[in-house]
Amino acid sequence: MNDPLSNMIERFENLVQALPDSELDREWVWGSYTSEGVRFAFFRNYEDLRQLAVQIARARDLAGKPLSEAQRILAQYHASFMDLQAVMLGVESRYFEISPAEGDWSPRSTLAHIVGAEMGFYVAIKFALDQYRQGEDHLKEIDDETWLGIIGMKGSELDAQMTGPLPGLKSFHRDLHLRILTDFAGISNSELEIRTRYWEDEHYSLRFRLHRFDSHLCQHTIQVEKTLRSLGFVPSESQRLLRLIYAALAQVQGNLVGMSKEYDDLLSETAASIDERTLDIGQLLTH
Repeated sequence: MNDPLSNMIERFENLVQALPDSELDREWVWGSYTSEGVRFAFFRNYEDLRQLAVQIARARDLAGKPLSEAQRILAQYHASFMDLQAVMLGVESRYFEISPAEGDWSPRSTLAHIVGAEMGFYVAIKFALDQYRQGEDHLKEIDDETWLGIIGMKGSELDAQMTGPLPGLKSFHRDLHLRILTDFAGISNSELEIRTRYWEDEHYSLRFRLHRFDSHLCQHTIQVEKTLRSLGFVPSESQRLLRLIYAALAQVQGNLVGMSKEYDDLLSETAASIDERTLDIGQLLTH
C-alpha cells in the first residue's frame, strides 16, 4: 500500500534487512532502555504499530463504522499476504527459480500458483456478487470470455504476466491483492451467504470463498518456507524481526479495510516516529 506509514516501514526495512546479527548488538539508547541495542528499534516500531492498530479500531467503533464481517475476513487475508511478503524478504532471486528435487515446485512456481488461484477466487466471487446484485442468475457457468473480461486482460497478456520476470509477477500479485481488498470491502453480512459457482460440484457460500484467500495463502506460504529452507536459505535475525513488523503493519492496514483517508493523521504521526528512529539508526550504522 502506498501511504506514509508503509513508505516509512519500507525505508526502515531497506536500512536493516541485510544487517548481520552482530550489528543488532550495537549500542542504541531509547529512554531508560540502554542495554537492548539496535534490535530494540525493531520492537519500538512493532509497538508503535500495535498501538496504532488499537487506536484505529477504537476510532472506528466510536465513529459507528466498525469492521463488517467481510472486512474482518479481508483483514485476515491481508495478514497472510503480508506474511508471505515477509517470508520473501532478502531472498536472492536465484532461489526462486530452483526446485529442491525433481517434481517439487520452485518458490516461483508456488507464487504463480498462489496468484492463479487468487484470480480464480476473485472471478468466482465478483461474478456471483455482480449477478446477484443485478437480479440475474449468479450460479450459471462462467465462460472464458467473461472470466478474462472480469480480470481485464487478454489471455496472451495474462500468460505473459504469469510466466514473465519475477518482479513483474510480484507486482501483479500486489495489484490483485489490493483489488480484492477494495472490490469486496462493501460486501454485506447477508451477501456472505450467497451461493457461488467454481470448479467444485457443490455451490459454496461467498463467505467460504473469502476465507479461502487466507487459508490457501497460508498453505503455500508454508510451502515456500520449506522450499527455501531446503535450498539453504536461512533468514537472519533482522529478517525475522521484520516479519513481526510486517504482521503489526498488516493489523493496522486490516483495520483500515473499507476506509479511505479518515485516519491519515494517525498514520502520519506513527510514520514520523518511525522515520525519526530510522534516521537515528542510519546515522549510528555509518559510524
